[in-house]
Amino acid sequence: RVRRRRVAARMERLRRELGGGRRAPERVLTWQAMEQLRFLRQELPEEWPLERLAQGFGVSTEVVRRVLRSRGCPSPRRRLRQDRRALSAVAAAPGAEREVRAPDGTLLYRLPRGQGGPGPGAQ
Repeated sequence: RVRRRRVAARMERLRRELGGGRRAPERVLTWQAMEQLRFLRQELPEEWPLERLAQGFGVSTEVVRRVLRSRGCPSPRRRLRQDRRALSAVAAAPGAEREVRAPDGTLLYRLPRGQGGPGPGAQ
């Protein structure tokens, strides 16, 4: 048992030093933003290719692929926790407000400003 713990600790240290391995990326989109992303891709795939979705939502194309591939539906409690993490990441980032606009310039989605959680009224 002691040997296993030592090996596990050494592997964890190596993982941290080498960049963390294959962990899921830090959450930067709220659940509502992920649903909007899926909707745009499903309804208007010609207007919203992966690159444009990634640019509009301010994430990488790999994040867009992961969102489009995923179909899970977390519990309301977990969804709220994920949204808080995403909003706190946005609040910490420069330019804390992000907008997604259609090709004609109309506003489709705005990621709200947050100070570590959803705004008033979200429970």
